[in-house]
Amino acid sequence: MGVLPAVLSALLAAALLSSGAGKLVSPHGLAEALGELTGARRPPPVALVRAVAAAEIALAVLAVFGQEHLLTLLLAALLGTGFAVVGVLGRLRASSLPCGCFGRSGSRSFGAWNVLAGAAILAWALVPALRETAYDQAVLLLALNTALFVPVWANRRHLIVFVRGTMARERTET
Repeated sequence: MGVLPAVLSALLAAALLSSGAGKLVSPHGLAEALGELTGARRPPPVALVRAVAAAEIALAVLAVFGQEHLLTLLLAALLGTGFAVVGVLGRLRASSLPCGCFGRSGSRSFGAWNVLAGAAILAWALVPALRETAYDQAVLLLALNTALFVPVWANRRHLIVFVRGTMARERTET
């Protein structure tokens, strides 16, 4: 018992780690998309996007280690609601810019995927059975491996470029 909640929490943590790290590295796409969404002349400051990214990373850690803490549930409810609201507004206002939700620009604008992500986070926060904390060590290790493997796999293209660049620099320095 407890395997499914552990894996769901790990997948939530993995998605939030990927999203938060991407926004920390490349916040401009989301800032521009939010500017279009709100109709502002200038996009919101990059510091705001990075604050959201920090909140996502904090929730990722709390989703694995502090699931029943009030701060965890409050942060999950706020982020989930925020994602869903942005998705609904994106659909209503026919958002056209790529959302930059994972830092790099893609082809999707704000819309249904944001609503689904927000609903999933809200469900995790509001339904205790989705985040049960009575794990044995094997289940916790599975969850932590999932939380680390998913972002690495999702960003493997960028990691390969980084590793190749590092190896090339090391060859030229010797």
